[in-house]
Amino acid sequence: MKTILARLSTLAVVALAFVLGWFAWEHYTRAPWTRDARVRADVVTLSADVAGRIVKLNVQDNQHVDKGQLLLEIDPSRYTLAVEHAKRAVEVSKASLGQSQATIVASQALLRQRQSEERRRRTLKERSAISGEEWEKANTDVSVAEADLLRNQANLGFAQANVQLAIAALAEAEHDLERTRVESPVSGYVTNLLTRQGDYATAGGPLVALVDSDSFYISGYFEETKLPRIGEGDRVAIELMSGERFGGTVQSIAFAIADRENLPGGRLLANINPSYTWVKLAQRVPVRIRIDEDYAGKDKLRAGTTATVTVQQSQNSEDQRYPP
Repeated sequence: MKTILARLSTLAVVALAFVLGWFAWEHYTRAPWTRDARVRADVVTLSADVAGRIVKLNVQDNQHVDKGQLLLEIDPSRYTLAVEHAKRAVEVSKASLGQSQATIVASQALLRQRQSEERRRRTLKERSAISGEEWEKANTDVSVAEADLLRNQANLGFAQANVQLAIAALAEAEHDLERTRVESPVSGYVTNLLTRQGDYATAGGPLVALVDSDSFYISGYFEETKLPRIGEGDRVAIELMSGERFGGTVQSIAFAIADRENLPGGRLLANINPSYTWVKLAQRVPVRIRIDEDYAGKDKLRAGTTATVTVQQSQNSEDQRYPP
């Protein structure tokens, strides 16, 4: 009797160990969860569009700013003078245009006068009242007046073009003056502020980094063996390493990751590694997770912190994903 009980106990322990081992294997290799997840956010790097010394710095490190808020101002004195110079250039070009237009009116009046004189002299020539030389001189005067009119019309075209160029230069100068004020394009947080008042800003040089407060999401790196049980729209449970817990939704799954063993070789041929690793590790694929909008601690998230993500699936969705 004792022998039978011992055997039954042994079988029960083996069966229990097998079941527990199977659940452990299923949990660690197939269940859709990962400890390799990070809090992510979009970072906007603001650069100077114009060069100059920073005369105002209205933000501090880690400060929250609203969209459209003035962050810093570059010395506008030089750009203000450029605007005034461009305005004077517009006035001069418009004055030149007015002079060209007046010259056109005078040339047209002179041409009409010469044409009238030519017609009168031609009539007198037909009656032999004047010599042919006098008529030829009147005809030449008409040709000269027509040439002057054409030249003045060309000058008018140049004057009109100069006015348009001056107006465009004025618009550019005014735009440069506006760009001396660097405003926040998004609502977010200033991070790692190294710019100081008095620094010289170069065009295109980075000045301020902003973490977009409306762009926080979770990036979970799931093993490829777990991807078949993850789908867009699935609910997930998120736990930060600091202890906060909240929910989210699978937004998308990456379609490609880099293959470090398949770099292009010579002539763009595949570079195949001659050695084969017998122990193959599952690749990790990024999964983007949208954080629930009603999470109260969303404004306390920090990009780069670690999280654990567990995909919560209903039996219906799993049955639909794996039809019998």
